[in-house]
Amino acid sequence: MANDDKTPESPLANLITEAREGRLTVRMDLEKFVYIDRDCEYFKDQIRKIQREMTQVSQQEKWGLGDTFTLQDDRDLISAKTMVKRWREKSQGSENSVYAVMESHYKVIEDFQTLFHTVRERITGVDTEQAAKYQDLEANLPQQAPAQAKIFSWPGL
Repeated sequence: MANDDKTPESPLANLITEAREGRLTVRMDLEKFVYIDRDCEYFKDQIRKIQREMTQVSQQEKWGLGDTFTLQDDRDLISAKTMVKRWREKSQGSENSVYAVMESHYKVIEDFQTLFHTVRERITGVDTEQAAKYQDLEANLPQQAPAQAKIFSWPGL
């Protein structure tokens, strides 16, 4: 689904609306809201780092693959120039580039963050005790490292 300006609709728009209108129930400790928000910020920062790398890749001038080889007689290194062009486009410059895919992931994370902010605000907006507890947790909970990636192994290997 898209709106008039061709911008994709928020993937979690319906859930966010349900949360705003009080029709979504979430049972979670307040400290989990703090950690989810921090984790979302961490992942958004990582995505921006990847995007900066992809911008550098797309702007790299010399690749050392023969891509700057000058035509000699009737010989040219077409494949090197083609490969470099494709890598530049795949990093940033095509609809399904790494940069574009990371941007879509970024938007999903923003939506999760908005969803949990909305739920948390509904909880703390009506209960001053919970609001004070959340502010205390946000200020004093220790930083927690994001979960490490798990490597899957097949039985017998």
